[in-house]
Amino acid sequence: MTQLTSNTGLRAIVTGAARGIGRAMAVRLAADSLRWRGLPAQLVLADQHAGELEALASELRASGAEVVICAGDLSDAAEPARIVAAADLFTGLDCVASNAGMAVPAPLLQASVEDWDRVFSVHVRAAWLLGRAAHRQLAAARGCLVLTTSVSGSHATPPLAAYSPSKAAQIMLMKQMAVEWGPDGIRVNALSPGLTLTPGTAAAYEHAGAREQREARIPLRRLAQAEDMAAALSMLIGPDAGYIHGHDLVVDGGLTNTLMPSLTQPAWQGA
Repeated sequence: MTQLTSNTGLRAIVTGAARGIGRAMAVRLAADSLRWRGLPAQLVLADQHAGELEALASELRASGAEVVICAGDLSDAAEPARIVAAADLFTGLDCVASNAGMAVPAPLLQASVEDWDRVFSVHVRAAWLLGRAAHRQLAAARGCLVLTTSVSGSHATPPLAAYSPSKAAQIMLMKQMAVEWGPDGIRVNALSPGLTLTPGTAAAYEHAGAREQREARIPLRRLAQAEDMAAALSMLIGPDAGYIHGHDLVVDGGLTNTLMPSLTQPAWQGA
């Protein structure tokens, strides 16, 4: 459980931190550290977009945070350990937000083996290796690990051949980690965003009416913003979530509850 008071600020790793949800998470954790502990955060931020990562680091350092950046590709099996090793500059580790993600549009019949393997390596293998490398530090701090998954992990999403299967695997990986590592004092949860407007998804809403059509399906009638997911992460790692463990938190504005209402409904007759 993240403590309200400590001799250090919040010590965290965020992958996929340069843009979108990951960037919002990093900004939120820096603010949370000041609220919860009264001390600046100590953050390791990882992403393949080095320039944007450095710009974010400069912004957070200006607010007092201590930031280390790791520019690299999480499809490289050596990268997770390198990221966790960067946290050795701090006195420990309270949280790992395994957020890096990618999608390669293609139906199953046209998807390449290379793309399939890359998507699974970034979403599943990297999350496992991050957790394994950070296990000692997280156990010592009774810290937490949060995997950014997706509602696509529970709902097939064509034409993203590997995306939904990899997200489903992430959710099960989270549950496996929760069972195996809970006794070590590490809380593990997943965060499954719904339709979220980020630089990575913006192209999907450029066509006329696309955004309106999707928002009309969401009970809250709006797309999520990256900050909505950062707020959910804050809740999962925060001091009031100490008994939330092994849970896939769906943050979708109610979208996944709309299957039956989307069908043409019969005119029910009273008895």
